[in-house]
Amino acid sequence: MLVLVDEILSLQNNDEFVKKAKLKGKYNQLDDALRFIKPSFFTRKIVFKTPTLNEELEYFIKLFEEHDKIAYFYDSRFRSGELLNRLQNWLLPDKVLWPIPINGNKAELLYFVEEVRRLDAEKATYTDVLKLMKGRGRKRRNWVISPSPMKVIRPKKHNAIYKPKNYQVFVLMEVLADRRIKTHQTGTIDRLWKVLTEEQETEQVWAVSKGLDIDLPHAMKHVQLENECLPVGVPYIQAVTI
Repeated sequence: MLVLVDEILSLQNNDEFVKKAKLKGKYNQLDDALRFIKPSFFTRKIVFKTPTLNEELEYFIKLFEEHDKIAYFYDSRFRSGELLNRLQNWLLPDKVLWPIPINGNKAELLYFVEEVRRLDAEKATYTDVLKLMKGRGRKRRNWVISPSPMKVIRPKKHNAIYKPKNYQVFVLMEVLADRRIKTHQTGTIDRLWKVLTEEQETEQVWAVSKGLDIDLPHAMKHVQLENECLPVGVPYIQAVTI
């Protein structure tokens, strides 16, 4: 099974195959835009091109020349699940595509990649994957710690290059199952991480951080992103608790 991940969700490791994004404007590739567009006083927006149905079909047919099954983790804030479901039906029965929506939380991606690999090893079906996804809200919760969490969460603010600042105060926010936002506390990173891991009823914490050189005690797995990614200039911790 090939694990395919939208570039905007990438964990920057060798365990994933990245589906590159295409941009509007001067730079066609996201990595070029991040390399050459410099932060300024004004926010610099990154605008993605939406692939057509024919472009997506051509892309996946080419991948399926080497793979019989693909688990595609896509950012549901920017991609059409309906289009992917149509592709899935067209490719059956010879080729198996599992579209798996992730609502922008890279820690959720980290968790689900391992869980989907486990299900695949157990010969599970796509229906089993969908049942796993529905567990959110009952026992699985999504979190963000950042000085500007809305820039991490909201799609209209996420795809941008911001001027870096010397942040002192961070905010702990929870993204609820219906995509509503709940603010829990403000404070230092250490304090908010302690609130998340010690004062919530959790057994596991999965985390992804960007722009922060920190250790996260009690995290079952923690990935620190080394390369710059969106939103540029905004540090964060994304977490999933179970």
